[in-house]
Amino acid sequence: MPENKNPELSPVLAEELSAFSRYIIYQRRLSDKTREVYSSEAERYLIYLTENGKDVYESNASDIEAYLMHRREDGAGERTEGRILSSLRCFYRFLIEKGNGSDENPAILVEKPKEKIHLPRVITVEDVDRILSSFPQDDILSIRDWAMFELIYSSGMRISEAVALSVSSYKNDDRTISVIGKRDKERIVFIGEAAASALDTYLSSVRPKLIRNPKETALFLNRRGQRITRQAAHKRFHEAVERLGIDATIHTLRHSFASHMIENGADIRSVQEMLGHSDVRTTQIYTHLDTSSLLSFFDKYSPLSDDVEED
Repeated sequence: MPENKNPELSPVLAEELSAFSRYIIYQRRLSDKTREVYSSEAERYLIYLTENGKDVYESNASDIEAYLMHRREDGAGERTEGRILSSLRCFYRFLIEKGNGSDENPAILVEKPKEKIHLPRVITVEDVDRILSSFPQDDILSIRDWAMFELIYSSGMRISEAVALSVSSYKNDDRTISVIGKRDKERIVFIGEAAASALDTYLSSVRPKLIRNPKETALFLNRRGQRITRQAAHKRFHEAVERLGIDATIHTLRHSFASHMIENGADIRSVQEMLGHSDVRTTQIYTHLDTSSLLSFFDKYSPLSDDVEED
């Protein structure tokens, strides 16, 4: 039996927690952040049950509701409660698949709290144009920045996805880019003429001047010829918007892309695919459409509906 690293838990529960951690890594293949949340919340729940003389294998929805009340008294809000419940739904699913405890998931019987909608920050098309037209065309790093930020706005990709691109990711013939998103899921995104023109300019006249190692595959390079980092990209964008007096971050370009797409008639499903959201509820913040029936369907049937997801 492995050493119990959780002194509040019995060796059996400690091993169960370790097995759950392996389960969400290798079977559920959740993101690093989600795995951290699920493992942490499962551990806190098991400690709570132990301290209250409860057996997790015989626990029920009432025990989960009592635990949520306990966390609420400690200051947990609706968003935190939702993450706790998502974690416990996954944990009980793990127990069921192992053949431990009940054949029914008691966490499914507990209704998720309704969260307040936090609308993302977006900027106008005019402000986007001001930003993207502010990069001098006589400086190679500015041309790189222009191409990178044009790409992000045109496709809605995350900065982490943009800096991870390789030259081979871009197909200029059909203006598509292969993006590796969360959980290593690949999606193909189309980009507009402005982004394609910026990328073609960068690839033909800038990247050859930046590259030092012919074997370097990164699309966007720094002044040393290496893959640019997220931190460096954020710094360059911050400097640009600060000069213009615009309150925005790189992620604001992603939010603005989605908002402007919806405003121009794109349907929520298409925007969901372009953004790489696994859950349509994450995309719903960009629209005022009534999707209550669709969301109910997702809550009931989607295997991904319990996963924590960032926008």
